[in-house]
Amino acid sequence: MLHLLKRCAVFVTLLVCSTSIAQTVTGKVSDNTGPLPGASIIEKGTTNGTQTDFNGNFSLNVSNADAVLMVSYIGYTSQEIALDGRNTLSILLEADAQSLEEIVVIGYGQSQNKRTSSQAVNTISSDRIAALPIARPESALQGTAPGIVVVQNSGAPGSPLTIRLRGTATPGNSQPLFLVDGVQVPNIDFLNNSDVQSMSTLKDAAAAAIYGARAANGVVLVQTKKGRRNTDKITVSIDGYTGFQDRVNTPDLMNTAQYVDYYNQYQTRVGGTTIASSDVGNLPDTDWYDVLYDSSAPKSFINASLSGGGEKTNFFVSGSLFDQQGLIGGDSGKSGFERKTLNLNFNTEVVKNVSLNIGANLVRTTRQRLPGENDDTVSAGNPFNQLVSLLPLFPVLDDAGNPFDVSAQNGPAEVNGIAIPKINGPFNPIIPIEYSTIEDIADIKLFNIGASWNIKSDLKFNIGTSYFENLTRSKTFQEAFDFRGGSVPSGLASLGTGTNQLDESVANSRWSQFDATLTYSFAQLPDNHNLEVIVGSSYYERKFETSARQAQGLLVNNFADANFAQVGDQTNIITPFPDFRNEERLIAYFGRALYNYKEKYLFSASLRADASSKFGPGNRTGYFPSFSTGWVLSEEDWFGNAIFDLFKIRASWGVSGVDNIADDQYRATFSANSGSVINNQFIVGLNQNVLPNQDIKWEETTQANIGLDANLFNNTLGITLDYYNNTTNDILLNVGGSTAIGIPLAAQNVGEVQNSGFEALVSYRKRYENGFRWNADFNIAFNNNEVKDLGGLSSLTSGTTLVFASPISATFEGEPIAGFFGFKSTGVDTNGELIFEDLDGDGSITTDDRQIIGNPLPDFTYGFNLGANYKGFDFSTFFYGSQGNDIYDATVRNDFAFSNRPVSYLNNEVINVLGNVNESTTLGEVSSFYVKDGSFLKMRTVTLGYSLPESLIENIGFSRVRLYLTGENLLVFTDYDGADPEIGQQNLANTLDIGIDRGFYPAPKTILLGFQFQF
Repeated sequence: MLHLLKRCAVFVTLLVCSTSIAQTVTGKVSDNTGPLPGASIIEKGTTNGTQTDFNGNFSLNVSNADAVLMVSYIGYTSQEIALDGRNTLSILLEADAQSLEEIVVIGYGQSQNKRTSSQAVNTISSDRIAALPIARPESALQGTAPGIVVVQNSGAPGSPLTIRLRGTATPGNSQPLFLVDGVQVPNIDFLNNSDVQSMSTLKDAAAAAIYGARAANGVVLVQTKKGRRNTDKITVSIDGYTGFQDRVNTPDLMNTAQYVDYYNQYQTRVGGTTIASSDVGNLPDTDWYDVLYDSSAPKSFINASLSGGGEKTNFFVSGSLFDQQGLIGGDSGKSGFERKTLNLNFNTEVVKNVSLNIGANLVRTTRQRLPGENDDTVSAGNPFNQLVSLLPLFPVLDDAGNPFDVSAQNGPAEVNGIAIPKINGPFNPIIPIEYSTIEDIADIKLFNIGASWNIKSDLKFNIGTSYFENLTRSKTFQEAFDFRGGSVPSGLASLGTGTNQLDESVANSRWSQFDATLTYSFAQLPDNHNLEVIVGSSYYERKFETSARQAQGLLVNNFADANFAQVGDQTNIITPFPDFRNEERLIAYFGRALYNYKEKYLFSASLRADASSKFGPGNRTGYFPSFSTGWVLSEEDWFGNAIFDLFKIRASWGVSGVDNIADDQYRATFSANSGSVINNQFIVGLNQNVLPNQDIKWEETTQANIGLDANLFNNTLGITLDYYNNTTNDILLNVGGSTAIGIPLAAQNVGEVQNSGFEALVSYRKRYENGFRWNADFNIAFNNNEVKDLGGLSSLTSGTTLVFASPISATFEGEPIAGFFGFKSTGVDTNGELIFEDLDGDGSITTDDRQIIGNPLPDFTYGFNLGANYKGFDFSTFFYGSQGNDIYDATVRNDFAFSNRPVSYLNNEVINVLGNVNESTTLGEVSSFYVKDGSFLKMRTVTLGYSLPESLIENIGFSRVRLYLTGENLLVFTDYDGADPEIGQQNLANTLDIGIDRGFYPAPKTILLGFQFQF
């Protein structure tokens, strides 16, 4: 590393010695109806670029007088314009049907006109992102391009997302690799949406293999906004929105009359006491969803930015505040998400042809979350998996004004003199909301500095270093409470906690990165040959530390004042788990060549070598090659182009890697988490963490892709088709348990998973002479996931719940990852018991009769966009759908005696075991009875906007004023009767636990009023 830094120092010294000549180019971009604001102008072979202002004007410093500019605008045919010494341009773009001509970023400073790209890359522009009132930028990926599946893990504010590019490749972490301006980051939830210029998804190996080591699950490249040079004024932009949220759907649960009827059926069967029908009118009829859910939870966003630049300098500065309260507990500060951001991008020409780039992003996120948002733990927490169980017979508060005691552990209940049942287990959900507080505060920093040296017109050197840090402090406080005032009837438990409890943890993740690249464009090749080559090196280091403390018996009883100094007995402060830290490092060398002849015959190739500290010396380095080729048949003289304006076929092949395992699996390590008492003194002992495996190496995914791009009918219709086949080998799994001496086994390279699929994107855009224009886009993606090999394991089980004794999900060879596994129910017998299929035909139902009964992965996903503009008015709507995915409904708490049931239980002919599920031999088993169709179609957004005429606003100094009204999730079409059919992973670390409804925090529907000002 020291030698590498010394070499870099030499390069930096050379930067100040450059004498190449640069020049400033100005111009205007228009179509046949007027200027085009926001058009992109990039110097070919570089990332040096700008955008046109509201009047279509631009100014750009280029490296030399013979530079080539790539000009693009969504919906228009891109152009490449050679300056040939000119410094003033007037550019006219022609309307195009779709975005096949846009400039796409493919990483490490390289970009291509999409016409000449032979790779599977999709790009989302800043206009598209700005049109979506989303909390997390990655939400914009959903439904905008085929093959990208984005599913919420929870509808709670700030909740993470499950993201898959072309399927689930491994039972381990299958999230894609994220890079922001070339900097590797764990996710992009910290970014301000308004700072994002574009997002590109690299889906095939030809595009992603340049990032080799961690690119097997695809790559998401984020480019942030930059300022423009030679602007006559500083551009000020202010945008924002505010509105309210409400729930979309409420499960159809029994009301009081229906529950009493069901309850009486059970009591009659077992000889118990029923509730008289005449008493029903004197009982409450509580809708617990109405009680807990807020119908007007606010959501707001405000952003302000400054951008501009002089002859040699450009800058972009922005700040934003996003705030969203939760549908449950938001009004009491128990559920919400707030993000504050400050962003700076600065570029200056330090000497001729040498530029210095500086970026800084400072973010603080504050998330209040409720107990159990992502799990089904039952304690004085988790209102979600108990909400369905609560009886409508229960009042919210008792006669003393305290939360009504719903639990049978505290004796029988009486309401208005009428005896009613209690539920053996849960708490009144008011209690965890009011008396438990969880807060996560994350301070995130992203700094990068780099230099770009145009050594000569066709040779460019880039060097950069970056630092990312996420310091998260989590604080949980459980207040002490007692609603019996210390008076507890004999033999009954107290309704409350005897003491309060404080938990705090700190996690610090620090990522450092260093990159150096050299790019050469062979501009002087004869006969329309075009070649660009890049070589480079990258060094990456990550350090992670975490620690925690816990104590009971604080002298204060509120979250704000709770700290460990307030613990009455300091000996009560404990460490619930040992402090942990680890480090990982990676160094890479890579190269890529991009070639085309007359933009007709296309070829690219890349090779990357990665060495990772996670593997032993014999397997430390992995090699990741890729190739792609394309043929633009419409450029051939013999190709009939009466219909086709573009017809291109392409193919690619490549290998990329994954190293998502714990550190130090290849060598023996020890931790001080054991010990013994010797002579009344505790002596710390060492435990060996794993029995090492020196043979572990990379997971490798081999990807093949065949694609077609076509434009038809004078560029009004665009079609993109892709077929892919991806095979992941040498999957890293922990095969077997501990050894005979009690030491866990390290990971091994076993297993194989295959994903294959078909993707289609169809686009139509039309612009008329009167100014009216409209567009429609439809995309669909099919994916087939199959586990080919598990390395001798019979299965991988997952999906544990408190409702069922057995895990719900299992992964088998020959089946998709994480399928639901249990008994197949074929009906109901005369006793009301479920009839299970005798799979092995032995005449009895045993565990050997379990089988795959459902698949949480969709057969296909699809999206539909429709937009129109006319005389200042704009309209857009976006639908997203998932078809064929199953949901396992684990919300019915059979383990709670007398819990509520869905209305369907009144006539589903299943045995009524309301008071004791053990009376049934089948209802407590994992079976297809609980598997439901989770297919859905959601209207993600619908927006109506109006931009005031320029003639009205220019006199008051504005260049743009737009107002709009947006609705989110207003319509959901689904047969699933739960709160929300869009259910992702239980948490990001568990790929094998997906599609299980344990009591889900649903995504809200929202009405927002927004504005966009620019002056």
